[in-house]
Amino acid sequence: MTFDPIPYNLPLAFGTFLIALIAVSTIALIVGLVVSLLTVGTHGPGLVWEVMQRGWRDITQMSARRIGALTSLTIKESRRKKAFWVLVLFLILFLFAGWFLPNENSQMETPAKPFIAFVLTTIQWMTLPVALLLACWGLPTDIKDRSLHTVVTKPVRRGEIVLGRIFGYGAVITAFVVIMGVGGYIFIIRQVPETAQKQLVSRVPVYGQVQFLDRSGEPSATGKGLNVGDIWEFRSYIEGVTKASMTWTFKNLNVASLAKHDSLILENRFEAFRSYKGQINEPVRYKLTLVNNSNGLRVTNGDLVKGIAEFSDERVRKADVADAANDTSEEKFATAYRMQPTTVIEIPRNITYIDVSAAGGNQTKTVDLYQDIIDKGTLTVEVTCPDAQQYIGAAQSDLFIRLPDRSFASTYFKSVFMTWLMLMLICMIGATASTFVKGPVATLLTFSLIILGAYMRPGMEKMVLDYSRQGHVLGGGALESFYRLITQMNQQSPLPDNFGSRLIVWIDSGILEVLRQLRHVIPNFSYFNTTEYSANGFDVPLDAALLPGIATALAYLLPCLLIGYFSLALRELEAK
Repeated sequence: MTFDPIPYNLPLAFGTFLIALIAVSTIALIVGLVVSLLTVGTHGPGLVWEVMQRGWRDITQMSARRIGALTSLTIKESRRKKAFWVLVLFLILFLFAGWFLPNENSQMETPAKPFIAFVLTTIQWMTLPVALLLACWGLPTDIKDRSLHTVVTKPVRRGEIVLGRIFGYGAVITAFVVIMGVGGYIFIIRQVPETAQKQLVSRVPVYGQVQFLDRSGEPSATGKGLNVGDIWEFRSYIEGVTKASMTWTFKNLNVASLAKHDSLILENRFEAFRSYKGQINEPVRYKLTLVNNSNGLRVTNGDLVKGIAEFSDERVRKADVADAANDTSEEKFATAYRMQPTTVIEIPRNITYIDVSAAGGNQTKTVDLYQDIIDKGTLTVEVTCPDAQQYIGAAQSDLFIRLPDRSFASTYFKSVFMTWLMLMLICMIGATASTFVKGPVATLLTFSLIILGAYMRPGMEKMVLDYSRQGHVLGGGALESFYRLITQMNQQSPLPDNFGSRLIVWIDSGILEVLRQLRHVIPNFSYFNTTEYSANGFDVPLDAALLPGIATALAYLLPCLLIGYFSLALRELEAK
């Protein structure tokens, strides 16, 4: 995996939500006052106040019984629209999926991963259009057919109509997700090759903080190791037979819980870089040293020296077999040269090592991992490379403590739950948009928010972050980039010092400031995609994955209710 789970800061997120809610509400109130003054004159502010009072009364006095009735009607309407036919398409896809997924003879190192990714991705992309179309076209169709006119003549509040729609569509989507989720789980268990069944696990990692030391033993100025020329800068490297090292610090460990087991499991996915080929079948080695910073105890032995066999005998043998069969496919290349998968290191509780610093020469000693090495819940692991002119690369998430595994069902259904949360958010946004625009426009608006929040938000975040830190963006904003494009000017060259350049920079700064504020309004749909966890056999963490999605979905419920209520209350239903 290439991700580095970061715990979600819930207090900061809640504070940002309150600020954004107050700011948007204030802007809406100011716009409402201005429009009322322009349309009805001095009586406008009084009308705005009356609308606000009526809205507060209607929202605080909503009836659960009436909302339930409207929810039931929405479900019946969805059934009449034959929305449940999507389940038939889902079944057809699963009937023929086995033709295209790996079989028992596959040489993939993770043959279970495509099955898991296929099921979770299929659930997402088959239910997303259904949620989008149902939520965005329901109210406009009712208004066009005048069926909503019958509802509003009854003692039903506008907020109840909005919530009834959201809950109704949510109930339909919930049924889809439950059926597809259970069916997908059965499909995975039955179709994954028997040799890959052991990959259906839910590993529970504990990540630490990494620090890089350069070849002279000093902390790295950049906070990373060496760059060996790889265009992908996720991992950085340390040089062998120098003072360079990577040190992971695991804090706040539950020693009492760990001590129940006779060993501690470390798992890594280090990468090797060879400055010379050497013996191609011999791995590049790395050495782990367990350190107690309080008393200076350093423990290592032969069992903590491992190797990265990126050109193992087994892979070379498979490549030779492929050569004998005149196989020139990419699978042959991947089999022979793909990087070694994760390595599991089991550290026993009682570790025997040679103390080279002992008085009177080398002495063999035995220490207790939980009592002598782990200091006040903190474990320090130092990684070095004992091979001269070779390099070991890693990122912060490449070494972790592996707690006892959980069942695959736990991580799988957590991912299904996150998909359900995403669809509920789409139902909220789509139903809200349909209260003030027609179906096609509501669909376009909701789909645009999905694209912005899922795919374009990372670029927006990076641009805004660079602007906040440095006061400028490399290459400039939209106008400056366009100017550099038509004038064939590179990114590093300064702009001419004239009024036009200063105007371009000023406008771009304003656009970037708008983007900076829009970050707090556009939902971050990337929170809901946890397929990478389940497909790679990792547990979906609460603080880094589940909590952001739950907080995001709940945060949009109140704004959607307010916008939907006032839009529907102030809308002329006869205006189709």
